Amino acid sequence: MPSQKLNFKKIVNRLILFIGLGVGAHIVFVLSTTEKSLLKFLSGISYIHLAIIIVLLYLPWIFYALRVYMWSIFLKEKIQYADLLRVVITADLASALSPTAVGGAPVKAALLLNRGFSSGNVGFLLTYGVIEDIIFYTLGIVLAGIFSSHLVSGMVTHVLDFTQEYSWYLIGFFTILMAYIYLLRKNKIPVGFRLMTYIPMSIKNKIYNFRSKLSDGIIDMKSNFKMALKHGKLRMLASFTMLLLQWMAKFSVLLVILHAFGVDFDVIQSYIRQWVVFVMMLFIPTPGASGGAEASFLLIFGKSIPSDLSFLIVSVWRLFTYYFVLLSSVLLYSLITFFLRNENTEIEVEAANKQN
Repeated sequence: MPSQKLNFKKIVNRLILFIGLGVGAHIVFVLSTTEKSLLKFLSGISYIHLAIIIVLLYLPWIFYALRVYMWSIFLKEKIQYADLLRVVITADLASALSPTAVGGAPVKAALLLNRGFSSGNVGFLLTYGVIEDIIFYTLGIVLAGIFSSHLVSGMVTHVLDFTQEYSWYLIGFFTILMAYIYLLRKNKIPVGFRLMTYIPMSIKNKIYNFRSKLSDGIIDMKSNFKMALKHGKLRMLASFTMLLLQWMAKFSVLLVILHAFGVDFDVIQSYIRQWVVFVMMLFIPTPGASGGAEASFLLIFGKSIPSDLSFLIVSVWRLFTYYFVLLSSVLLYSLITFFLRNENTEIEVEAANKQN
C-alpha cells in the first residue's frame, strides 16, 4: 500500500485555530484573575528578555535534531540535519493536538520511515528516546526528594486526599476501562463503540503499516541496542547531555520571566519544581496538557512565587513555552522547507547541466 504524506496544511489550519483560541483564553484568564495595577509588570519584559526567551525556546529543537542526527550517522542512515530539524518540528506540531504522554513519536516514526530509515533503526531511535526520557523524569523526582522533600510530601498528601475524595469515581472509571479492554481483546465490543471506528482510514493505514514494519524490525532493533552498548557509549553520554541541555533551556524561560517581573527566586528550586510540573503533565489527558499544566504549576510552586502575581506568571510562562513554540514551529517548518526545496532544485539543475 503506498504511503500517504501528512497533510501539513490541515495541521497548520487546526493549529492556527487552536493557538488563537488558546491565546484568547489566556488573555481572558489574565484580565479576569489579575488586578489591573499588576499588569504593569508586563512592561518589565524588555526586548533583551524576549530575545533570550526566543533563543532558549529554539535550543531544544536544535539539540533534539542533533541527537537524532548523531544516532542516524551511527546507524548509517543518510539524512540532512536541516531535514531532521523539520522532522522534529513536525512531530512537535502533531503532539500539540495529542496528550503529552503520547507526544509526537508516531508522527516522527512515520516521517523517518518515509525518508528511507529502516524499521529497526526507527524502533531503536524511538525506544532509546523513551528510555532517556524515563531516566530524565526519574532523576527529577529523585532530586525533588533530595532538595525539596517537603514538595514531594505535599504532592503525596494532595494525591491521597484526591484519591480518598474521589475513590468511588476512580474505582468505577478503572473498572469500566479494564472491562472495555478485556471485551475488546475478546472481540465482543460492537463496532460503534470501538475507538478505531472513528479514526480516518488514512491514519488507520499509517498505524497498521507502522505496526507491521516495527514488528518486522524488532530483530534489527535489538542488534542496534547491542551495537550501541558496545560501540556507542560516548554517543549515549553525549545524547543524554544534550537532553539535559534541552530541558535546562526550557526551564530557564521561567527564570527570565521572573527576572523581568523583579521576583526573587531560587535557581535550583525553580528547576526542580518545573521538573515535577512536567512529570505531572504526562498524566494529563488533554492536548498539550492544556489546563492541567497551569493547575500543576500553581500547585507545585505554591508560595514560592508571590500570590498576587501567580496567575500572571503562569499565564506568561505558558504563553511562551507552549503557544509561542507552536506558532514558531509553523514558521520555522515553512522556512526550512523553502530552503530545502531551493537546495534540491539547485542540485537537480547541476545534475542536468552535467548530463548535457
